[in-house]
Amino acid sequence: MLDVAHMGLHVGQLTSREAMRFCFEAVTTNAARVMNLDGYGLAIGCNADFVILQAADPIEAIRLRARRLAVVRRGKVIAETSAEIGALFLDGRSARLDPASYAPRAG
Repeated sequence: MLDVAHMGLHVGQLTSREAMRFCFEAVTTNAARVMNLDGYGLAIGCNADFVILQAADPIEAIRLRARRLAVVRRGKVIAETSAEIGALFLDGRSARLDPASYAPRAG
């Protein structure tokens, strides 16, 4: 669904940070709301179904097409993937680079 959101941003020319967050919500919380899923959400008593992404925020999740680090269903990890770490060979810079680490920080 991140690919759907990514394509939607480009097709719809949704370039503001607010529009990008809207696209993320369209494929996550709003999609679940439309389907009337029971037990969906982040509250006591919900199903504990979620995906952990290698991204600092929803905008970076879409922009980077973030890697799924873990998929949790009913509170149990059912899939895991190691983090993507790149190598950088520049003087004075860290040799290891996590794509999620260079997200712009909100001021």
